[in-house]
Amino acid sequence: MKNFILASILIIPTSVLATPYVQSDPTTQIVTHCGILLDNGTKVDVPVVTVNATSAICKYDIGGVAVGPHTIKATFVNIDPVWGRSESVYSVPLDFVRPGNAITNPPAGLGIIK
Repeated sequence: MKNFILASILIIPTSVLATPYVQSDPTTQIVTHCGILLDNGTKVDVPVVTVNATSAICKYDIGGVAVGPHTIKATFVNIDPVWGRSESVYSVPLDFVRPGNAITNPPAGLGIIK
């Protein structure tokens, strides 16, 4: 019974639970972080995601951004304990729009049927 329950849980598709991300192409450079600039806010450092032994990507969760248009830019960052911080120039900006969640038209044609 336990194996059946475990198998049932593993069958649930994880893509349904996925949040949207902004993701870069892989880099083979030595990078530890990505500098993310969303709109005109403060740049934040996000750890890179390791793809394999020789490459990494920037992956930033945008599931919590406000409804409306946004612009995001990124840098590759290497933070070395001896040499300090080194950083690339900004990427080309990515413009995107988070759609609104409001449904403006209510259901119509309600009635009782036999």
